[in-house]
Amino acid sequence: MNSQCRRWKLRAYCIVYISLCFLLGITTAFPSGENPLETPIHTNTIHRFIPAVEAKSTDEARSLKKVFLSNRSVTCNDGSQAGFYLRKSHTSKRWIIFLEGGWYCYDHQSCQNRWLRQRHYMTSAQWPETRDVGGILSPNEDENPYWWNANHVFIPYCTSDSWSGSKATRDGMFNFMGASVVQQVVRDLVLLGLENSTDLLLAGSSAGGTGVMINLDPVQELLHDMLDLKHISVRGVTDSGWFLDRAPYAPTGKPAVEAIRKGMQMWQGKVPRRCRQLYQSEPWRCYFGYRLYPTLKSPLFVFQWLFDEAQMYADNVGAPVTKQQWDYIHKMGDALRQSFENVTAVFAPSCISHSILTKRDWQNVKIDEVSIAEALHCWEQQPIKYAGRKLRNSLLLTDQPSIVNQQIRRLLKTDHSTLEEKNSTNDNGEKGLNRKKRRKSRKNQQNTNNPKKNKNRKRKGHRLHHGEHRNRSNRMKHQSNSIKPTEHPRSQRSVLRTQKRSHQDCSHRRLERCSWPHCNHSCPKLHNPFTGDEMDIIELLKSFGLDMESVANALGIDMTTLNNMDQGELLNLLTQQTN
Repeated sequence: MNSQCRRWKLRAYCIVYISLCFLLGITTAFPSGENPLETPIHTNTIHRFIPAVEAKSTDEARSLKKVFLSNRSVTCNDGSQAGFYLRKSHTSKRWIIFLEGGWYCYDHQSCQNRWLRQRHYMTSAQWPETRDVGGILSPNEDENPYWWNANHVFIPYCTSDSWSGSKATRDGMFNFMGASVVQQVVRDLVLLGLENSTDLLLAGSSAGGTGVMINLDPVQELLHDMLDLKHISVRGVTDSGWFLDRAPYAPTGKPAVEAIRKGMQMWQGKVPRRCRQLYQSEPWRCYFGYRLYPTLKSPLFVFQWLFDEAQMYADNVGAPVTKQQWDYIHKMGDALRQSFENVTAVFAPSCISHSILTKRDWQNVKIDEVSIAEALHCWEQQPIKYAGRKLRNSLLLTDQPSIVNQQIRRLLKTDHSTLEEKNSTNDNGEKGLNRKKRRKSRKNQQNTNNPKKNKNRKRKGHRLHHGEHRNRSNRMKHQSNSIKPTEHPRSQRSVLRTQKRSHQDCSHRRLERCSWPHCNHSCPKLHNPFTGDEMDIIELLKSFGLDMESVANALGIDMTTLNNMDQGELLNLLTQQTN
C-alpha cells in the first residue's frame, strides 16, 4: 500500500514538473540533467544571467544574484574575483548601483588585523549566491516606494580602500583595486542592459558613501565620454560618508587624517582630477566631502547624521556619557552643519547613528514630516545641467574660504570660459540684442535719476564719455556695497531661509533645526553603552550634564510633571523650545 502511494506521488510530481517546463518553455534546457539556475555565474558566463533570471520563480527572482567580473585581473584584497549582485527590471530604465561600506585599512598592521577580524571585507571566497538587501534596494513597494522596480546592483566591499585604490601586486601582498572594481562593474553592466537606461544613481553608505563622491565624476566620464552613452543621466547619493578632518577629542595612535594620508599612498588611491589639481600637495584631502564637493560636476545628494557614530569613532570621542564628551559632540554637529552651508541637496537629521539607505525602516527617519525617500525622490526629478552647474565652495573648517574660492575659480576658469564661449557662439545675435537692451535700460535709469546730467550729456556728447564711465563705476561700486546679503548671488545662505524656500519648490534640502543630539522624534533608538538598555529622554538629558530642575523651570513645569511626562510629549515640548 505504501509503495503504491509513493508511486502515485511520484507520478503527480512528474506531471507538475512537466507542466511547468511546458509553460516556461524550457523543456530542452537540461540535456545533461544539470540545472543552470543553481550553478554560480563565473567569468565568461555573464551573458547567461538574463535567461537564468527569466526562468527563475517569482520568489527567487526577487533576490540579487551574484555575478563575477568579466575581467579576472580586477580583484579583492586577497586576489579573489571581485563582482556584484544584480536584480534586473524588465519594465524600468532606471539603475541603482550601490557601494557597500565597511571602513578601511591603511598600513600593513591594520590590514593584517582586518584580515584576521573582518576577512569578509577582503575576499569574495564566502560570498553567497544571492543577497537580499533592504531600503533603496528593496523590491518591496511598501518599503521602497520610488525605486522598488528599478534595476538594482549591489557591489560588496572587498578592497578596504574606500573604493579608491588602483594597486595590483604580484608579490603576495594585498591588492587595493576599489576604483578599478567600480569602473569594471559599469562596463559589465553596459552589456547587461545599462546601455539602454536613462538614469543611473550611484549610491553608497559609510566608506561606500565616500566611494560615491570619489567615483561619481569618473563614472559619468566613462559613460558619456569613453562609451558615448550621453543619454544616461548620472547622479550620486552619499550616505554617512561625509567626514571632517578635525582635531580628535583625545589623542590617538593614528588620527583619521594621518590614516587617510598613509592609506592613499598604500592604495595608490585615485581621486577626481579637478580636486587633485586643487590640492596638489595634499590630494588625500579629497577624501573629505566638504573639500571634494565644490569640484564635482555631477549632481550629489548628501545624507548625513549630524552626530555620526563613525565620525565620533574617528574623533576618538568614545561612547558619550560625560558632559565633556557631549560638548565635543555638540561642536561636531555644528561643524557638520556649517560644512553643508552651500550644499544644494542635503538631508541631515540631528541624531546619533550611522548609515540609512539599506535599512528596512529607512522611511521612518523624517525632518518636518518629510522622509529621506521623499526628499531624495524630489531631488531626482530636477533636471541636470552638468556644464552649467554652479560650483560653490562649502565653508572650510581649516582653510581660509576666500583663498580656496580663488583657487577653485582659477581651477575651473577653463570650464566656465569654454561654456561662455559656447553660449556666445550659439546665441550670438540674441546676446548682442540683450546687451543693447541692458545698455539702454541703464542709460534710461541714469537719465531718470539725474535730469540735469542728461541735459549736459546731450550738449557735450562724446566729450563726457570718460567722465560718464567714471561716474558709472562709482555708482556700481556704491550699489555693490549697498546690496543686502540675501540678494548677493555669492553670499552664504542662511540654513533656515534656504529650507523655507526649498520647501515651497521641492523638499530636497533638509537640515535639522534643533541643535542638540537626538532631538528628532524619528531618530533611531539610543542605548546605554554600559547596560545596553534603551535610554529615555530624561536619562539622555542627564548624560548631557544638564540640571533637570533647571530644565523643568525652563519648560514651565515642576519636577513631578517632568518625570511622569510621556516621552513623545516631552520630546515635542523640548523641540518646540529649541526651535
